[in-house]
Amino acid sequence: MKKQWRCHLNVHAIWRLWKQKKAIVVVLIVLIACGLTFYAMGIRQKQELSMYQNRITLFQKDRQFYTYEDAVQMRQRNEEIKEPFSYVIWGTEGIHLLENQDLGRSSRVEVYAIDGNSQLLLPSTVMLDGTITDGCLLGEKAAQELFGVADAAGLSVTLDGHTYQVLGMLTRETQEAVFSAKDLHAARLNRMTVETSENRTRSMLEQTIEWKIGFAGTAFDDRFINSVIGLLSIGLCILLWLWLLRLMFREWKNYRKQYAAQAEYYKGGYLIAPDYVKGMAVRICCMAGVVILMLIFLRFHVKIPEDMIPTKWSDFAFWRRWGEDKAERMADWIRCEKYAPELEDLGKSVRAIGCFVISYLCYLLIRIFGLRIWKKY
Repeated sequence: MKKQWRCHLNVHAIWRLWKQKKAIVVVLIVLIACGLTFYAMGIRQKQELSMYQNRITLFQKDRQFYTYEDAVQMRQRNEEIKEPFSYVIWGTEGIHLLENQDLGRSSRVEVYAIDGNSQLLLPSTVMLDGTITDGCLLGEKAAQELFGVADAAGLSVTLDGHTYQVLGMLTRETQEAVFSAKDLHAARLNRMTVETSENRTRSMLEQTIEWKIGFAGTAFDDRFINSVIGLLSIGLCILLWLWLLRLMFREWKNYRKQYAAQAEYYKGGYLIAPDYVKGMAVRICCMAGVVILMLIFLRFHVKIPEDMIPTKWSDFAFWRRWGEDKAERMADWIRCEKYAPELEDLGKSVRAIGCFVISYLCYLLIRIFGLRIWKKY
């Protein structure tokens, strides 16, 4: 007798499950929505951070700083090398009072002095590179307080008795102003933000910058934090893939048990029904497809930083040195004073990690509540 193997959905059983476990089902739906929402928020923060992953900031230890004259010498040395760097040397002058003498308005802003490409520090509509004297960039909040408009380009502000023209606006709504270091007297420059490739390690970059340009500083180890965020982002995808594989494997085992219980194995020899072969082939192909998709995803989304790859696999002390270097850099980063651009990146990193952690908690609760439902079902 030919048997037909069909898989159908027991609507009555689902309806009974809904009436018996209505609260758990509602909680499960809410957890799924929250998990997806926080995961999407984490991915958004991660994408914003990835826009600046090729920008490395070096800082001076022990409150040392460079002057504008030092910055001019560094610029000349950079122009002489074969492949010059794109960088900006900057520092904060603290909180100052900007004035609009025509309207009698004032605004307290954080003033930054820069020499180089200002776009590497704070994104703006116009790049401030020192070619135009007595110019500045202004944040939108400061423009609102001084002029009552969001775009104050072309207007003039007064700082410490000197008049400066607003050349462009900072794209963020900030209470900040950026000036060229040559226009500010006694500018203190203790940071360098440089655009570089991902292949350079932090120690290699520090040595190259000091040797070719003359800026001796320690690089912020933001690549380690970005690696942690990237691991959290793909970790949830891997967990979901493994969960799906487990469900498919369980369904495959149940299918084999169902066939073994109903099929006639010995009747003129060992026979295998064509329907069973087709069902097994479909299930094996589906599981193989999930594994292949997961490997493709990992191939294009997982990248090991260069400083985590030992030069020799026989160098067993590599990880000890790597851990000590990371710990020292992290300690220097914690001790040093942080300014608004660095605090903004730190805030994005904390928000991204927080969103991913909440999505992991939602996943864990989904597994706990879902296990109770599936066992009943």
